[in-house]
Amino acid sequence: MKRSRKTLFAIYKHGKHLGNERGKDENDAIKKYLIAALFNELSTDLEFASLYRARIALKNIHY
Repeated sequence: MKRSRKTLFAIYKHGKHLGNERGKDENDAIKKYLIAALFNELSTDLEFASLYRARIALKNIHY
């Protein structure tokens, strides 16, 4: 079984680093972060999700 390649993203809200999450792209990483942070019902709310930003983690590690 081939393992899919996912990128590590740093997740931010209002410029504050909240954590890291792997995903296929920024939106996928944000959605996974929201689910992990117990915001499962709000993960499909576009207005709520738009408060979050994702950037590729530096050197594939981030604080």
